[in-house]
Amino acid sequence: MRGRVTSVRSAIALAAVVGGLSLLGSPAAYAAEERAVCKAYEKNTGGAPQKAETQTAPVPTTAAPFAIMRISEAQEVSKQGQGIRVAVVDSGYSRSAKDYHGTVAAGLISQIAPKAKLSDHAVLKVGQEKSTVDVKQMTAQLNSLAKGNAKGLIVDVGLPATQGSSGLDAAVDTLIKKGAIVVMASDWSGIATDEDRDISPKVFPNANDSVVTVSASGTWASDPESAVLPNSETDVAAPTYGAASKTLFGQPCWVDSVTTSFASAEVAGVLALIWSTNRGWSADEVIDRLYGTASGREGQGGRFWGAGVVNAYDALARPAVKDDEKTQDVEPAPMAKEQKDPLATVRENAIWWGIGGGGALGLGLVLRPLFSRRKGSM
Repeated sequence: MRGRVTSVRSAIALAAVVGGLSLLGSPAAYAAEERAVCKAYEKNTGGAPQKAETQTAPVPTTAAPFAIMRISEAQEVSKQGQGIRVAVVDSGYSRSAKDYHGTVAAGLISQIAPKAKLSDHAVLKVGQEKSTVDVKQMTAQLNSLAKGNAKGLIVDVGLPATQGSSGLDAAVDTLIKKGAIVVMASDWSGIATDEDRDISPKVFPNANDSVVTVSASGTWASDPESAVLPNSETDVAAPTYGAASKTLFGQPCWVDSVTTSFASAEVAGVLALIWSTNRGWSADEVIDRLYGTASGREGQGGRFWGAGVVNAYDALARPAVKDDEKTQDVEPAPMAKEQKDPLATVRENAIWWGIGGGGALGLGLVLRPLFSRRKGSM
């Protein structure tokens, strides 16, 4: 993981969800608007789409993903993505796209940062039974983005590749060196085995520690344990179940899954809010702000949650932590002057007199027998 997660907090990643549970319970808590489930338009088979049945929001508005991340509050104090470009590297979001991933991702980004400018970069080969990410196409798309000005650019890799390449790593390195923020979903379904305790070696790009790797967290109505693969490179998480977006054909829809692809899109949108409001910040400063205001860490079930669930409002409104002031060099205190001892002379004389007296006494004791013998012989 990026050596960049600056602080590890003790609160759990789903604290925001738990805090919202007390607000639930009444029918009024549910959204009145009815929407189709996004997955009802999963594939584009050509022609007019069959109208899907609609339903009310699958989760109460107070516990929906945007409420957990405090998106509406963040929009009120932000520039809503103005001046920021978001490249959606996914299945494509044009009307000719064959898979719904890219369209839902683009819809989520637009809901969170409505003034950001999006660009479409399709990298998914849609097959009859299995779809795969084209690593060569992804490399080409990222290289194309790297040729231009990367300042204010957020690249959302919603569908990571299942194989790496030196070209892919080089393209990501170039984008980051030029000042872009690269965001990536933490897993790609269907590539894990029973032995995998950490999926990070199987999703790409994963060679640059500055990539913001995003996992999906749950809501009160969804459990990420069975839907999200553990990735030790995860930096933050975002809830997706119940988020509002759009279908392949532009109709409003609800996300009814816990999906890292959509979590990555949500985080890209939050980053656009932060960066558009703080245009003088570097990519690293924006990323550190995202990490530093996340809601904590969840460690249950062997999950890797990084800094925790993103909090868009705190990322914008919480006062910035000032750098510790450099410790100034302090001059050492002057040594205390030696005080004059008024009895020093007397003491010194006494010592010498003692030495002299002692010496005279010792000499007398030595000479006494000699003088006694002389006296007796006279």
